[in-house]
Amino acid sequence: MKRSVLLGHLAQVERHIRDGERHLLIQRRIVDELERHGRGNSQTAIARDLLASFEMSQSAHLNDRVHLLQALREIT
Repeated sequence: MKRSVLLGHLAQVERHIRDGERHLLIQRRIVDELERHGRGNSQTAIARDLLASFEMSQSAHLNDRVHLLQALREIT
């Protein structure tokens, strides 16, 4: 794969990671708020499930970055 293509993918993954960090921060605050105020278990469970989904997505983005960086090292 061309270096320019890999760099484009890497830039996109970096944006996803930045966005993911922001989403994780917000969702963690929501979960904390729900738990602190003793909201219904279903609301808290939904918020936790969404947080877990965000964490899995972020992990995938971080793995993508590792693979793209490795690919860039291999073609240089």
